[in-house]
Amino acid sequence: MQGQMDINPRSRWYNRELVQETGGFFPKNSRDNRQICNLEPWDCTRRDMLVLLLRTITEQGVSGDMAEVGVYKGSTARLIHHYLPERNLHLFDTFEGFTERSIVAEKENTDFTTKGHKFSDTSLEGVQRYVAGLNDKVHYYKGYFPDSIPPGFDELKFSFVHLDADLFEPTMEGLKYFYPRMNANGLLLVHDYNAWKGARMAVDEFFSDKSEMPVPMPDKSGSALIVKQ
Repeated sequence: MQGQMDINPRSRWYNRELVQETGGFFPKNSRDNRQICNLEPWDCTRRDMLVLLLRTITEQGVSGDMAEVGVYKGSTARLIHHYLPERNLHLFDTFEGFTERSIVAEKENTDFTTKGHKFSDTSLEGVQRYVAGLNDKVHYYKGYFPDSIPPGFDELKFSFVHLDADLFEPTMEGLKYFYPRMNANGLLLVHDYNAWKGARMAVDEFFSDKSEMPVPMPDKSGSALIVKQ
């Protein structure tokens, strides 16, 4: 209960007197001004987790841009941008669903066959409308990652990266690219760690020789969180 009140102090059962009596703490006034966008009704844990992670990098002063690989219809991108609109957010996706290249690679790497039309019910224009950018800090890159990385992008550093590509190859490419570009204490979140075989294999393989340990999260489909040392 305390955790929920800290995430959203405007919740209808938020009671300052009760929190005081039980030795709890109040969110800082600055938090009340942050906008929290909802995800799907069945994914409230993921929403609250994202809010806490974004708040953490802000309060700990972790600098850098933010990025997401695997945007789909833009639900998490909208939440991230509207909560931290002052930071650049880079969004990578085919905006057409899985590519044949990824499907073939998934079969080779994991012996799992997925459907080509999965997640194809989206478009760049639809995502742009849904994210509803508050400023010019949301950047879209259409195409296969990492081929879609633009010139000059390699010089950027990151505070928060969300990988939601599901399959082995794009997840591994995302880890290879963003891990060395994460600032100290930056947060790397990989969705579907406990749902998609390829995502889990990529995370476990990549971090097998790293000092950081992926920590499973209890959100829908099971994310894994890594804090860059």
